[in-house]
Amino acid sequence: MKLKTTFFTILVLLSSHTFSQNLDTNKLDDFFNSLEKRNEAMGSIAISKNGELIYSKAIGYKTIEGEKKTNSSTNTHYKIWSITKTYTAVMIFQLIEEGKLSLETTLNTFYPEIPNAEKITIKLMLSHRSGIFDYVNDIKESVNLNGIKSKDSVAQVIAQFKPNFKPDESFRYSNSNYLFLGYIIEILDNSTYATSLSKRISSKINLKNTHFGENGLRSLTNKANTFYYDKIWKATPEEASYNNHLATADGGIVSTTEDMALFIDALFDEKLVTKQSLNKMLEGEDFYRLGLMKTQFDKHEGFGHTGSWLSQSSLFYYPEDRLAVAYTTNGYVISKEDILHNVLKIYHNKPFAISMNRNFQAFLIFGIGLMLFLIVKLKCKEFLNTKYPLYLGFIIPALFWVGTIISGFLYGKYSHVSDGVTKLNSFYSGSGTFMTSIQLIISILFIPFLIRSYISCKQLSINIIPLIPMVFIPVYMIGSSLFPFPNVLFPIFANCIILSILGPILAIIIWRSKRLSKIRLFSVVSFLLMIASIGIIMSRSSIPEFVQNYWGIIQRLLFLGWTSWLVFLSLYFTKVSKIDNERI
Repeated sequence: MKLKTTFFTILVLLSSHTFSQNLDTNKLDDFFNSLEKRNEAMGSIAISKNGELIYSKAIGYKTIEGEKKTNSSTNTHYKIWSITKTYTAVMIFQLIEEGKLSLETTLNTFYPEIPNAEKITIKLMLSHRSGIFDYVNDIKESVNLNGIKSKDSVAQVIAQFKPNFKPDESFRYSNSNYLFLGYIIEILDNSTYATSLSKRISSKINLKNTHFGENGLRSLTNKANTFYYDKIWKATPEEASYNNHLATADGGIVSTTEDMALFIDALFDEKLVTKQSLNKMLEGEDFYRLGLMKTQFDKHEGFGHTGSWLSQSSLFYYPEDRLAVAYTTNGYVISKEDILHNVLKIYHNKPFAISMNRNFQAFLIFGIGLMLFLIVKLKCKEFLNTKYPLYLGFIIPALFWVGTIISGFLYGKYSHVSDGVTKLNSFYSGSGTFMTSIQLIISILFIPFLIRSYISCKQLSINIIPLIPMVFIPVYMIGSSLFPFPNVLFPIFANCIILSILGPILAIIIWRSKRLSKIRLFSVVSFLLMIASIGIIMSRSSIPEFVQNYWGIIQRLLFLGWTSWLVFLSLYFTKVSKIDNERI
């Protein structure tokens, strides 16, 4: 029996060690180093697996005083804001387990002056379904509780405001719910919230870096101030006026990411509450349960909480993977959601997205602007009046398609049948960097091609309107290069490509001359390719499996449509140029 136990223990240790080796910490380091280098985030992250810390890192500065900057460390304390609510919820469930409270206990037991207190239960407060006025968000400036020492006085202030709705009528996030839950903990424990936190959580699971309130923060030397970025990192003006949040149970905890990861690990390991209580916390259909938010990454379901005010924080646990991810920031440009989404992608060995370097963005915009100036203002007539710019109509599609093939190889596990073209620039890596370069080159080459096509139309007395939609193509290329997918601007860039279909449509309608019959035929071909792609995409609800399995081909039909349109235009204009060199 002893031999079996020893063997099992060795297997567990080996599996844990193997996982730690498989986690791509180099990629995580590269990702966070890039954020730090480009001034897109400052803060700390900790990742644990099976209750064991497998990665932690801090980036940026904890304090900036003129030219003196002090680097953060993994032991730096950050304000975790509303993640405090999960700690509060845990202590409420501990009180329930002790028989001092129940989920159906009503608020009038403690604060009868609050409107609808007789109908507001502990459960409704935990799930933000009480309707209680939010002292932080429901008016332009949060209710000033500074100087109000009595909990009863605070209750009287909040009681003056009309409820948002009747109890359990709707969901509305209200900090007041957890403010009162914290007061209830203090009443039942006959102590301060800080003392209850230490006794009920910190001392139980050995959290050495978790503190509460102003006094707790003052005693710390390794703590992070908050900053915002405006060419340089600058101190947040509101830094000195956040006492409302800091001293209350809805947002007053200061901690390290390693302690945060330990906390949520302990919660899901049932070291703080029983399995029955944990299941109660997770129950429900809404994204907000009882002190926990539900999140989703691909097929991986997670629970935890986020916090935001002067800075941002996030803490989530993924039960299926037994994975905890804690992230805090004292200065951000990129949101915590985007950063953590990429962290999970790296953890699961998936490609990840990040925006392009701002300096390179500025250089790109300057370069394109300079080219436009040289071509349009100086008019470069000798070059533009030759047929050579028309050959770019062959070169641009060739560059694009060769680029997608090479990017596919750089991507790794990539299928040209099922994976779309846009996926190739959806991460900060070899493929994304390569495809971005290709798209930027194409954007620049498009300028002389468009100008030369315009000149050809003028010389042949052809209406230029069908050429105008081609402007959307470089817009798409530049946009998707500056902000690689996925991002909130994706629909705009996708629509830019779709709008390029207007070119061949307008050519079919406007170019009615017999001498343009071939180019009109080419227009029909391009139009049919693009409309076939759009038609299948719009029918995805009736043929979802087909669209999923052949998404790469379906999307490529759209791109084949506009690239072939360029080729057809080049063929026509160069052919006319050979026939009548004097007219072009």
